[in-house]
Amino acid sequence: MPHLAAVVLFALVACIYCRPALQGKILEQDDIIQWKGMAQDLFRYEQAHGRLPLWNNNLFSGMPAFQIAMDAHNPLSVQVLHSLFLLFLPKPAGFFFLLCISFYFLARVIRIRTLPSILGGIAYAYASYTSIIVAVGHDTKMQALGYMPALIGALWLIYTRRYAWGAALTALFSALLIAQNHLQITYYSLLLAGCMSVAFAIRWVVRKEYRHLLLASALAIGAGLTGAACNLVNLAATSDYSRATMRGGTSLQMNGTDAPVEGLPKNYAFNWSYGPLETFTLGVPNLYGGSSDDTLPRSSHVGRVAAANHVKGEHVLLQVMGSCVYWGPQPGTSGPVYLGAAICFLFIAGMCCLRTRHKWWMLFACAIAIFMSWGSHLAWFNDFLFYHLPFYNKFRAPSMVLVIPQLLFPLVAVMFLQQLSDDSNRNAMIPLFRKGAAIAAALLLAAVACYFVFDYVGHSDGLLRNYLQRNFRDTADPLYTALLADRKSLLAADLVRTFLLMAGVFVVLWYYIRQRIPTVFAFIMLLLITTADSWGIGKRFLNDSNYREPKLIEADHFVPRPVDSLILKDTSWYRVMDLSDETFEEATMSYYFHSAGGYHPAKLSIMEDLINYQLLKQPMNPQVLNMLNLKYLVVKDSATGELALRQNAGACGPCWLVKNIRFLPGPADMMRALGDFHPLDTALVESRYAQQVLPFDSTGTDSSASLVLRKNDNDDIWYTYNGRQAHFGVFSEVYYDRGWKAYVDGKETAIVPVDYVLRGIVIPPGKHDVYFSFRPASYYTSRIPAIIASAITWLLLLGVILYKWRRRKKN
Repeated sequence: MPHLAAVVLFALVACIYCRPALQGKILEQDDIIQWKGMAQDLFRYEQAHGRLPLWNNNLFSGMPAFQIAMDAHNPLSVQVLHSLFLLFLPKPAGFFFLLCISFYFLARVIRIRTLPSILGGIAYAYASYTSIIVAVGHDTKMQALGYMPALIGALWLIYTRRYAWGAALTALFSALLIAQNHLQITYYSLLLAGCMSVAFAIRWVVRKEYRHLLLASALAIGAGLTGAACNLVNLAATSDYSRATMRGGTSLQMNGTDAPVEGLPKNYAFNWSYGPLETFTLGVPNLYGGSSDDTLPRSSHVGRVAAANHVKGEHVLLQVMGSCVYWGPQPGTSGPVYLGAAICFLFIAGMCCLRTRHKWWMLFACAIAIFMSWGSHLAWFNDFLFYHLPFYNKFRAPSMVLVIPQLLFPLVAVMFLQQLSDDSNRNAMIPLFRKGAAIAAALLLAAVACYFVFDYVGHSDGLLRNYLQRNFRDTADPLYTALLADRKSLLAADLVRTFLLMAGVFVVLWYYIRQRIPTVFAFIMLLLITTADSWGIGKRFLNDSNYREPKLIEADHFVPRPVDSLILKDTSWYRVMDLSDETFEEATMSYYFHSAGGYHPAKLSIMEDLINYQLLKQPMNPQVLNMLNLKYLVVKDSATGELALRQNAGACGPCWLVKNIRFLPGPADMMRALGDFHPLDTALVESRYAQQVLPFDSTGTDSSASLVLRKNDNDDIWYTYNGRQAHFGVFSEVYYDRGWKAYVDGKETAIVPVDYVLRGIVIPPGKHDVYFSFRPASYYTSRIPAIIASAITWLLLLGVILYKWRRRKKN
């Protein structure tokens, strides 16, 4: 009954919090809108063929579809249980329920009673970061966070000698965690599991429990690897793909060397580094102004100044100024990481009062996570991790690691509450509790000191002041001064809020420790305070305004514009580019067209290089546009703001035959040569591929020869060649050597990278069928092992259930 009550309460809170979702509305999430643009080409293929393709034609001139939408074809996938753990609730209510029930499972494994476990589950699920990522559309991240506590709980079962359930659930939850396909959250989950495992191992060594050490380690590693193997198709394809992406590095160095660089550039990876003082937002959310996506109300200082001076365009001004409310060290943010003033107080008190040794590894993990979140602001520490911690240089946004404190703060809090309820002599804890309260008060006073010391000037305020001078010359200074006042008042309001919440928790605990109020009443009061605390801040970022009718979202983003309708009349094979918007940060153009732009966080590194060194240059290199077969460009009229369609008559088409090949030493020389070449006449090839193009003799080219595209079907492309001499054919398709193969009349031939990003092959004389096939080995060879691992996971689960049932029946 207590577990059923917890499930009902979690579901009820989630449904109230996400009420519009139960009324048929959906979230308008920018990242999901972008994903729909990326994936539409794949879904069209699925409708025609009954399966998803592995190559996407509509994004960045073509790229693998592994990280967009992929079917692993695993009939035994444990992912079928995912909907059950969401309680079949609509999005995003199911997400919040998943986080609650997962934390509840962890708390019960540690033998925490029902009410504290519910309190911790709500605190974990409704911390500000979860509402923020749901609002912007980071669904995979949210769902991965849902399985992080469950995995830690399953490992805890193994480490506390509940081997059968522990092994089975470790395999299950590791499989479900990885299946959500957010590798960075999976990485942080492994870091947390590693801290816990080392702490347990040290304890076993001290106690000389070597047999248990070996058995627990073997079970944890074996079960974890089994869970990972359930997702082997996705992991293998992603690992293989990552080597060719910006996450895997690049061999292009425009400083004169072509030495490969592993991983992301450090400056890029350390974007969104949390400032050291910004860590106070864990308990005081608006320390640095909150979000970069705000709109100031008319009652704000800026609103009052604008009204008093009769400023024209007041609504636009309040939007622009609202986006500048955040003035912290990050480039921008959708909101602060706020764990709750009440939870922060309980965590500090718990660290002072808890008698368990587990608190030390939890404190260590929290401290390491906070140091990692500082990124470039703690260079000596994070540079070392960036270059030495395995795979760490594949990820960006250090602030994301604060999901570890998001889990451990409420976990310490509920362990503290459990200890209080178990301790009959609570008065002996009063000195330690006073110490914790004093530390919390000192930290709050430090935040108050920031209020008086801060100048409230952001690092990009110079751009804002220039904007105000250009558009609101007479009131620029008063408006900027008003913005500083708004930043200051936001901090003041949250300082008062944090003080009141911490004071409320202190009072409840003080009377409870002095045995003046009963346990149930105290825990219910704390549950209400922490729920109201998390709910109040979460609603700043995820509220009714985030939901809309599905048909309205569809109309705003996916109904063809007049220029799109004009392009759709052309049924030939071509590419388009929308220059009216953020061409390389916007994927809705890919919904209908083969786009040379788009949005994806893991682009192929060769395309990233081409964008940075050619397509972002002004004016754009027309020959690069031509070789990408860019036939249509959507532009915005600078005078009227209307969209116009520009046709590029020089587009080379889907394929062509060149007269010459120009060999160049390395990638940097190739990139420079793109500035002065004619793709229809000459192909640029690196010297190391000279042996593969030797059969081509430019002196014997046949001017009447032809190369024609017959059909492009994502994973399969057919061409026809007819010529009396051998020719070198260039294909306006992105080069990717991890799965594409070329065949001339069924005989495989080498594919050569051409013009930095395209493909080329030598075609012998005569009439031939040329066929390109995308069959990545990483995908096809991993399917059977994944099915076997899934079968093992199901057998583990069913075997444990049957064994426990028979044992209980016998008893």
